[in-house]
Amino acid sequence: GGVWSYDPNSKTRPMYRGLRTNLPREIMAFREMPWGNDGTTMSYVTHGQVKDYLCDYANKFGVDNLISFGCRVQQLTISTRTEEDDRDGESDWPKVKLQWNDEEQSTSQTDTFDAVCICNGHYAAPATPSLPGMEYYKGAIMHSIEYDDPSIFADKNVLCIGGRASGADLAREISAFASKVYLSDTTCPTLDEGKPIVEGNVLWVPRTTAINQDSTIQFGGSMDDPSSNPCSDNPKVDIIIFCSGYDYQFPFINDESNLDLSAVSGERRIKPLYEHLWHARHPSVTFVGLSHSVVPFPFFELQAEALVSQLLKRTSSESVADPDSWSLPALEERMKIAEKDATCGGPNDPGRLQDTHFLGNYQWDACLKYASFAGFCDESLQQYIATNKAIYDHSGAMRKGTFPGGPDDYRYNTYVRDDENQSFEVKTLLEQKQIAQKEFEETTV
Repeated sequence: GGVWSYDPNSKTRPMYRGLRTNLPREIMAFREMPWGNDGTTMSYVTHGQVKDYLCDYANKFGVDNLISFGCRVQQLTISTRTEEDDRDGESDWPKVKLQWNDEEQSTSQTDTFDAVCICNGHYAAPATPSLPGMEYYKGAIMHSIEYDDPSIFADKNVLCIGGRASGADLAREISAFASKVYLSDTTCPTLDEGKPIVEGNVLWVPRTTAINQDSTIQFGGSMDDPSSNPCSDNPKVDIIIFCSGYDYQFPFINDESNLDLSAVSGERRIKPLYEHLWHARHPSVTFVGLSHSVVPFPFFELQAEALVSQLLKRTSSESVADPDSWSLPALEERMKIAEKDATCGGPNDPGRLQDTHFLGNYQWDACLKYASFAGFCDESLQQYIATNKAIYDHSGAMRKGTFPGGPDDYRYNTYVRDDENQSFEVKTLLEQKQIAQKEFEETTV
């Protein structure tokens, strides 16, 4: 289950007991194993249901037999090229040595591989921004990765910093027990006379700018304009929860790895990468799943198919390989494009360094690109991606039209795909909300 493997009261795993997806299962599924689409049960599923789906997938396709469980990679090293490598054209595709600990057997092992795909995700290293005046704060501080049980916040004043998915969901859950929940969000609309936007006991406020000497919290302004959107409410809170995302980390890549890789904490940018997937200089090392704000499983599936197509091209005989199929460009071109991608700040204009691997609505073009790389961007695949986009856009519109931290009625929709017409049907199952709420409350007692 990976990140979807829930460990109650864990302080180091991002999954929490009340989590339900904010994407419908009908677009989360791998292409080769559809999910849901029955029109009678909820499309937004629990973390346990996602794990069950992944386990079913692994069982169906025999993936378990390919996994060495309980192993922790300690070191990745690019093998030093030889004159023979240069003659054979292998200098760009060096072999890769891995050293890992088998924690179940208490042994250390080493082996050399023709290629290594790094798929360690990006939900393990919490990103906690610094705040001016933090030394004045008297309350508790935590990151959303530590969150599990909302009932521990009973009668507390809580500040959630970060208004995206985790911040909004935590604010909603915690508000059922807390006295007040402040949700600090850089996208908060302009306030009326500096007053927070309120729904129930959730107060939507602008970005958190500082902690004052009396331990009160200051909201409003931006990095470019500290005087913009001021907030007149400067509360004292009992606990601050940073819902501020995660950094990339690759602890097995270091100065001894013989691999040029920049992964600076706080930048949220990995370079040099070609198409956000292949290491530009050494494409025998790939990074699957760096892109964020995407529908993960089908996106990663297409990335995997793209990189496998290149590995097969290198191992196939000339009689088998299709001379007209796409191939990775030469080193100089890969490095040129990698540098451009690393400095443009992502797809938006103007861009931001931390959005280097952001996609959002740009993910569909990326999906088509990876499918084209893999050699199967046919009509059926295009219809599949167009249907994913249609459902994604509808789901996003339903979600973004709600008060962050407020009711999540959109999660009680059920979708039925219609790939042939690149469309869908949607129905509401709001009558199930009371049942789900009762089950959730029972788990927090």
